[in-house]
This record gives sequence, structure tokens and C-alpha cells, in this order.
Amino acid sequence: MTEHKPKLDKSLSGSTNPKRHRRRRLFAALVMLAAIAAVVAGIAIVARAMLSQRPAPNAHAQQAQELGEVLVTDEQAEQAPSQVSEEPETGAEPQDAELTLMMIGDILMHDRVIESGSRGDGSYNYDHLFSHIAGDVQAADVAVLNQETILGGRHWSFSGYPVFNSPQEVGDAEVAVGFDVILKATNHTLDLGYEGVHEELAWWQAAYPQVAVIGAADPDGDGVCPAGGTSAAGAYIVEKDGLKVALLNYTDVLNGNVDPSNDANVVSILSEDGLRADVADARSRGADFVVVFAHWGEEYETVPTERERWWAQVMQDAGVDVVIGGHPHVIQPVEVLGEGNDRMLVMWSVGNFVSTQAGAANMVGGMAKVTFTRDGDGLRVSAYEFIPTITQREPYSTNMSAYKIGDYTDELAAASSVSAIDGGNGSTAGWYVDYCSDVLGPSFDLDTLSVHGSM
Repeated sequence: MTEHKPKLDKSLSGSTNPKRHRRRRLFAALVMLAAIAAVVAGIAIVARAMLSQRPAPNAHAQQAQELGEVLVTDEQAEQAPSQVSEEPETGAEPQDAELTLMMIGDILMHDRVIESGSRGDGSYNYDHLFSHIAGDVQAADVAVLNQETILGGRHWSFSGYPVFNSPQEVGDAEVAVGFDVILKATNHTLDLGYEGVHEELAWWQAAYPQVAVIGAADPDGDGVCPAGGTSAAGAYIVEKDGLKVALLNYTDVLNGNVDPSNDANVVSILSEDGLRADVADARSRGADFVVVFAHWGEEYETVPTERERWWAQVMQDAGVDVVIGGHPHVIQPVEVLGEGNDRMLVMWSVGNFVSTQAGAANMVGGMAKVTFTRDGDGLRVSAYEFIPTITQREPYSTNMSAYKIGDYTDELAAASSVSAIDGGNGSTAGWYVDYCSDVLGPSFDLDTLSVHGSM
């Protein structure tokens, strides 16, 4: 740095003595050094004051925790600045979501259906029963069926009507094709007593714990149903992208002796108080929709009974969104009850999926499909469809199966044994179309061969 020499102040010098001049220069230099030292000391004092006001790391962390902030050190910020994201907005709208559900009717394991799975070496396989609807099962987010008969397995001899015991290989086929939920609240649940319920539920839990078996509880276990159910009647909730749908299964009928003091702990039996409590519980657990699978009505009646309609009103009043019924062994119409936000979809009966009952009408079942949606318009059933299915009645054969009505042909009808038993009814594919049109009424679309709509 270039040295700056002070100018001579003649008013102060008064003399030109060299020694005096040098003393004055030395004094001026000392004054300048003292000034510089004072400035440096002042800067140090200010810096210490500023540092004393900065919170200690622990105090900062505590403050951040109290404010719900994420504490990121300077070192962390320098190392990974791209990982620091903005705090999510509060009160954000839930994301759009859609969940599809499908269900088929009763799996009635009559003797000849049982024999259709025999492989001659003591083994059984029932994949053929579901081979023609596999695509529909696998396309659904949740696939449901009504396993009408007890899968007691080899604990007892296999038997058909009236006291059923079915091979557990039926369950193997149901899981293999993709069913997620098995309904067990039916009039045949107690065909083999509590021991039969225990044998089946214990088998499901051991073989397929990922499958939900609802509508019954293990009376020999700790009261916990497979896959999360908490009682015979508790709601099972399925979820996709945050959209929750609660599933409830009840029966209004039981065969044989009934023990009112205990049966309701083992089989989910319809009751007003129980229904309301289950729906309220499902809502408290965040369910956006509630579906009831009801085993109700009169056998072989193609229209809902007064009792079915009474129960439907109870369900609607309780806040149920969708009801899918079974038990009559024939199909019944599809209706939307109520208005506005109180509307409830009712598919009164999906009939049989597979059986060897004698009538052509008993060969007709229903495949129920429902789409639940959450989007900018809120929560709604954005689509529903009821597709008739036709059982191919070829006893003792792997041809024993079921087809969607649009896939059923005159050749299949001719090979079925039903027309010979039922006076020619069911002898052509067209007979089934006409029958469905008569039962389902004007809502049956002859172009799509289904009942369909939205809410």
C-alpha cells in the first residue's frame, strides 16, 4: 500500500528544526495506529453481540419441532439442496380414485357338480367352473362370490343337497381365478354345525390368509375372521388410492335348528340394530361407500318379496349405498331406490352361478359390476352393470361351467341336459335372452344383453 504522508501544517509547526519535525511525524503515526486499533475492536464487539443472539442448535431444533418444521443444517443444505421440498398445502383436495367391484351368484355344489371335478385318481380340480369368466374376475379391483355350501373337505364325506359338504379344492379354484372376497352368511352355513364352520374357516386361514372370508366367524377360534374381519358381522374395508369401500354380508335365513343365543356370533344374521351399528362403524373407519351382500328373499321367486323391500328400506335409512342380493336361485330385477344423495342401488338377486337344479330358470345367474368413483364431482357410483350368466349343465363333465349370456350359443344349449328335464325350456340361446328380458324388464338392454346405468 502506498504510504500517505501528512501535509505540513505551517500554523502548527512554527519552526523548521529537523529533530522537531521528525518527532511530529512519529506522533502522527502513533495517533493513526491507535485509531485503526479502535475500529478493529469495535467490529469485534459488534460481531460478538450478533453471535450471542443466534439460538443454540438444540434451541433451534426445539423451536422447529414446536412449529412442525423440518430442521436442515447448513451442511445438509449444501450437500443436497435438491432434496429440500416445499411444505405440502394444507386442506388439499383428495386425489381422484376409482374402485371396481364384481360379484357372481351362488356356488351350489350339488353331487354332480362335485363329480365334475373328480380326476379319477382321488384328486379334484374345479378350474373349469370359472374358466369362461376369468377375464372379468381379473379385471375387477375386488372380486366377490357367494360360496353357498360349506367347504368342509375330507373331514366328512362329500355331499350335496340338502346337507352340503364340498371339497376344499373348490376354494383353490376360486383363488386361482382371482376372487378376493368369499361370502359365508347363507342358509347353509350351519349345515355341518359349528364344526363345519370351523373346518372351512381354519382351512381358508391356513391356505389363503390373503383372502377375506366374511359373514361367519370361527366358533372354535378366537373370534377373528380371516383377513381382518373382527366378528361374524363386522365390516371388511377394501381401499384403493385412498377410496374406501366397506363390505357387509348377512343372511336372513338359516336351515335347521337355530340357537339365537349363539348363532349370531358365528353367522352374520340380519338385525336392524346390528346393521345400523355395522354401517356406523364402517363410516367411523373412513368408508366412503357401504355395500351389503344380503342372503334374503323366497326361493324361485323372480320378484322381490315384501320382506326384501322392507329390509332394503332399513338399509337405505342406515346409509347403505349398494345392495347385492342372493338366495332365490333365480335372478330378480335391478332398481335404484330413492332420490338425490339418498339413492341406493339394489340388485335384488344374482341367482345361481353353478348348480344342477332342474329348471332352465335356475341356470340363469347374474354378474354384478359396480364402479365407485371419487373425483371433482364428489363421491358416486359412476357405473353399474348386471350381466346374466348361463350355467352349462353337463353333469360329471368339465364342461360344467358358466358363460356370460352374450357368449352362450345354440350349440351349448343343445348340449345341456336342462331342456330335456324342463320340457324344452333352455333349448336355445334365444330362450335365455327372452327369459332375462321378461324378468329384468325394460332396463334389460337387448344390444348389450345387460342392465346398466350410473348414479
